[in-house]
Amino acid sequence: MSNEILTGYPSIDKPWLKYYKSGAEVMAKNIPLNKTVWDVIESKLKEQGDAVPAIEYFGRKISRSKFIKQVYTWAKVFKQIGVHEDEVVCVYSPWFPEIAYILLALNMIGAVSYCLKLAISKEALKDETAKSRFAVVFDGMWKNVKPVFEGDRFEKIFIVSPSHSMSFPQKQLVSLAGKKSSPHFPRTSKYIFADKAIKRFSDYSGNLRAQFKPNRAAFITSSSGTTIDGVVKGIMTTNEAAIAQCLIAEAAENRYYPGRTTLTNLPPTASTALCCLYLYPLYFNMTMIIEPRMNEDVFFNQVIKYKPNVVIITGALWTKFFKETEKTIKSGNTPNLSFFDMAIIGGEGVNPEDLAWINKLMKQCGSEYPMFHGYGLSEEFSVISVDKANAFNDINFEKDVVDVGVPYPGITVGIFDEYGNELGYNQRGELCIKSNTAMKGYFEKPELTEKAFRNGWLRTGDLFEIDENGFLYCYGRLSDKLTLPGNETLYLFDIANELCKDPNVKYAMVNCMGIKDGVYLLAAHLVLHDADKETENIIKILDKKIIEFLPAGVSIAGYKVHACGFRVSPTTAKKDRNYYAQQLSGYVKPTETGLAKVDFNEL
Repeated sequence: MSNEILTGYPSIDKPWLKYYKSGAEVMAKNIPLNKTVWDVIESKLKEQGDAVPAIEYFGRKISRSKFIKQVYTWAKVFKQIGVHEDEVVCVYSPWFPEIAYILLALNMIGAVSYCLKLAISKEALKDETAKSRFAVVFDGMWKNVKPVFEGDRFEKIFIVSPSHSMSFPQKQLVSLAGKKSSPHFPRTSKYIFADKAIKRFSDYSGNLRAQFKPNRAAFITSSSGTTIDGVVKGIMTTNEAAIAQCLIAEAAENRYYPGRTTLTNLPPTASTALCCLYLYPLYFNMTMIIEPRMNEDVFFNQVIKYKPNVVIITGALWTKFFKETEKTIKSGNTPNLSFFDMAIIGGEGVNPEDLAWINKLMKQCGSEYPMFHGYGLSEEFSVISVDKANAFNDINFEKDVVDVGVPYPGITVGIFDEYGNELGYNQRGELCIKSNTAMKGYFEKPELTEKAFRNGWLRTGDLFEIDENGFLYCYGRLSDKLTLPGNETLYLFDIANELCKDPNVKYAMVNCMGIKDGVYLLAAHLVLHDADKETENIIKILDKKIIEFLPAGVSIAGYKVHACGFRVSPTTAKKDRNYYAQQLSGYVKPTETGLAKVDFNEL
């Protein structure tokens, strides 16, 4: 590295700062302590003017002045119906323009939006909404929350429809098509569609802007993961933390350029969606292309149609995207991807082999830059690290995993062992963080909030290492492990990586299915490079190798080969580990005479 290491501890040396301009660290920490998110965003929108639309939604372009007007209109609605400062209003919806207005309108009046997980359980839904009087719900997902939301639980529920912000001809078509399948809401004054709410409740003439209050929650989000024993995370982000994220991104000189676009398709329950695909584009004079659909079937066509300059999605969906890209190239029609400023893998990475394949296709399709990687945490209101264009040559591709970039300026990271001791470079341990973007805490869960911090550091729960240039490498969740006699730890992703060292194996996933006679019984899911290749000998060779790798007390009790890549969860856009963990039959295990069938129900 170009700077001499002084201590050997990353949190002190901060080698990543060499990739940023002088003073970036100071700039990132110089946040206003008397402004709300809306104060900052409104100022930026007025400063930028209407040359660049704030939103593009199915062809309709919504100006920045229109955006401001709609935020004020919704603020009047909420004040007129009696929403109080610090009151939590539940939001259960993917992105629509109305959701974009509503979140900042609530922030203006000092209330808090809680963007609920779209795959939330009935029990968690009851707990997380217990103290709320008002809710906002997408009509197409009403059936998911109806058992909890109907009755006397709320004073008023606002219904958002995808057609509300569409242009007139398209609005008519969508409304007609949706009539047959649209849910029937009870005919009471409690339920009101968003467009009618604006007509009925926007006459408020009093003061709208709440007085600034330090450490007030601005948003509550839910990550795709869970906390202890499956409890849903309701992560409270303050105004100060959300504003700090915008200033840090500015100091980092991310490739968010005025007049460019983002594909805003991740649901607002994700902090990445709220931070990187909502606040960032409004702050940096970009256009949010709002697309409420987020799944592997439509993602390729969305990117090709809209040509967004900034796209963030999981490695699983990018892999699907480039498989479709490769298929299109083979048909004689090479897609043009020259519009990418930052195509980013976040949420879940890819392996080194797939990254090389993706970057080859990126270049072939005209992209000036290879794929960027990032790492974030809802507890930090998303971004912690991201690749820098001026640092690509310093990435270490010899690791078992792909890098997730270098830390943002203003964010201090360190790697710690289980006892809280900081480790040096290229040593694996838990990634911990200090910054001014950290959460206020978990909503209504002070005991979990306390466990999330240690000695002033926010614990990520992820196994990482940092190299001498400041690049972060993420291996997986610390909880994805087996604890062996003598307190020895064995990580399931290390077993999967070992299986992938075989030239026949493209992907591997390992789940623990239980313990029998003191032995951990594992299930290995495999995707082979050649799906047509005879699998019996491959599994026999793998089993022999993995027996040598595994310690006593651990056994792969069954293998299952999948013809295609792993299934992607429709709610997280990551590999659906829960789906595969619930598969109890259809496995095989090598024996002296061949492959024997394995059913975990019988073990």
